Amino acid sequence: MLSKIHHPRSDCYDLSSFQESVETAVETFYKAVGEQKSIKHFFFGITLEKIFENMKFHGDFVVLKPEKYYRDTISQTAPSALQVTPNQFEDIYNCLREILKTQRFLKKQIPKLASYIIENIEETRALIADSEPNVLRSHEVNTEAICAVFNKSRAEARIDKHNDVFVPSGFDYPFWARVNVKTNEIIFGAQAFPVSSSIKSSEIKELSEQANAKLGNFMIEVDTRTAHGPILFSLHKIKYTDVVPKRMLIRAAREFSSAFETAVSLDKNKYLVSALN
Repeated sequence: MLSKIHHPRSDCYDLSSFQESVETAVETFYKAVGEQKSIKHFFFGITLEKIFENMKFHGDFVVLKPEKYYRDTISQTAPSALQVTPNQFEDIYNCLREILKTQRFLKKQIPKLASYIIENIEETRALIADSEPNVLRSHEVNTEAICAVFNKSRAEARIDKHNDVFVPSGFDYPFWARVNVKTNEIIFGAQAFPVSSSIKSSEIKELSEQANAKLGNFMIEVDTRTAHGPILFSLHKIKYTDVVPKRMLIRAAREFSSAFETAVSLDKNKYLVSALN
């Protein structure tokens, strides 16, 4: 996700320097919070090295949110037992934003970067407090294990005939998750189908443009190469290395599913039906 914050194009330049600047900001933030009596417990039991390690391994599981999410103080993502008071969290968040501002990050980068840093730190806090490991090691990651993670989250998930995990309920919109152990990727996919093959591709392309303008966090696209007519779809790839953090995987899936539900809800003319209809 850092590459998308640094530069929205996939061929972004000088990403390593940007990552170093982010780590410098996190170190400054860590020290600043530690000097404030009312909020220093936010980092209780957490080392800076552990934060950097988890940012490296978990960073791709933090997904961009819709633009409106960043306009106010962001939400806490740690389990409720670990959450600080709303006033303390606001102080923590504002402290980070001020540090990012003084370290000359761009105004448009700061809300997204602050959210990225906080979410990684919140997961670090949660992992330390877990009574049992809440991650999958890379050698444990497969279709069956990912299906089990979704089922444990109180969603309904099953493995389909293509060996993908299909999640028809428990999230805002049905989606698939494909595990590629060769490339260490988990890929989310969602589709909405035309009610008939006579639906014009221009109508669905206009819908995708509206969705992308509204959302800004997942790319909503149109496939016109099918016999069924134009299909609205979205794909999102998550690269994992040593571990897959289960909470962050579920959170990313919820963001993806919610975004696609929002896209489909813009279809006022009822050109599309979901994968379940």
